[in-house]
Amino acid sequence: MPTDRESNEIKKSMAYDLIDIIESDSEKTSYSPEEIKTLIKAYITGNAK
Repeated sequence: MPTDRESNEIKKSMAYDLIDIIESDSEKTSYSPEEIKTLIKAYITGNAK
């Protein structure tokens, strides 16, 4: 089981990865809540862009 510090680092890494995924689509300027949920689910399952 990860320590609290490791757990926080994992969460920050995930957030950073998701920001990179969102910013990689330069034509898209905004996302709906449903699109954000879809991106998160794809990231978790390994199907992100």
